[in-house]
Amino acid sequence: MNSTKITTLLPLLATLAFAGCERDEDETCKPGPGIICTYAGTGTAGLTPDELVPLDTEFYLPQDMTIGPDGNLYILDWNNHRVRSISDGLVHTLIGTGSLGDAPDGLALASSLNHPTHISFSPTGQLILAAWHNSKVVSYDFSTKMVTTVCGTGARSFNGDDLPGLETALDLPVATAWSPAGDMYISDQANQRIRMMTNGMVTTVAGTGVAGYSGDGGPAIDAQINLPVSQSAAPAGRIATDLDGALYLADTLNHVIRKIDAEGIITTLAGTGTPGSGGDGVAIEQALNNPTDVAVDTDGNVYIADTYNSCIRKVTPDGQMAAAVGICGDPGFEGDGRLATDAKIDRPYGVEVDSDGTIYVADTHNHVLRVVYPE
Repeated sequence: MNSTKITTLLPLLATLAFAGCERDEDETCKPGPGIICTYAGTGTAGLTPDELVPLDTEFYLPQDMTIGPDGNLYILDWNNHRVRSISDGLVHTLIGTGSLGDAPDGLALASSLNHPTHISFSPTGQLILAAWHNSKVVSYDFSTKMVTTVCGTGARSFNGDDLPGLETALDLPVATAWSPAGDMYISDQANQRIRMMTNGMVTTVAGTGVAGYSGDGGPAIDAQINLPVSQSAAPAGRIATDLDGALYLADTLNHVIRKIDAEGIITTLAGTGTPGSGGDGVAIEQALNNPTDVAVDTDGNVYIADTYNSCIRKVTPDGQMAAAVGICGDPGFEGDGRLATDAKIDRPYGVEVDSDGTIYVADTHNHVLRVVYPE
């Protein structure tokens, strides 16, 4: 996801108009204020050929999506080990063979990935991929269609800070984001750290490396975070930045969202620290359950993929939280053509919001991507 998750809507609307929406009882899903529609995926886990319209294309546990500077949608087709895009109304594979591999540098369509989790675009428009189980961060060149490693040795490990990116060991790098100065943040999931690459060198900016929940009100570098680390761990701990340079972290196993301000001070923005279905009201008084992703809009609203509650929550700048998509604690697959808050989704791992307030949801366990039109 773009680090600020602020994108241009108009080119994508043309794609959506071409693709149509998931049909409900009257065979339509008409866009409208607050209405949810399915715009990609059949609801069946699988892998169909490229060059199909989005609603005829099968995905397998799609993890996330972002909108590029070109207005095209980029999708992490997680269990198909591919990066896919929607352009000219059709789905294309951009990176990955579909087979498990070590994400070698070279031609993108010949580079086998291992469960990629996140795309962002650098301030210069470069596509950056978190190649999660490959323990690498790679870049994609649109002109040459080649991928190149920019950070990570490929070994799941930690070998310290103050090393060049290609000499730095990462352990499940799950997401990237960008500072106003153009520095790249990396959520180094299993190392319990947020790293930053500046002028090719990597340092830690948050997390001690020891799982825990501590440090609010102090420097993020001294705080503990808690993200899953085992071989069977799910992706967690995605990050985003806002227009003021603050960094937001889905502190997944602490069941909270943390905020690191421009001075490096960390606080809890939402969640109680105990898993639960929560409700509406003051954000730090409402429970989350394994939040995985976070997005920020131009007005400072923060959107949370409250994954195990199967809903998307919204935190306003005054610290109030309410459901934005789905019925928290009630997973399912229904509601297209109705208000998003009356719909059901199932374990969403990714959320995106654009500058017009359109919300995009990786409805992961339903194997589809959904859109909520702005109110």
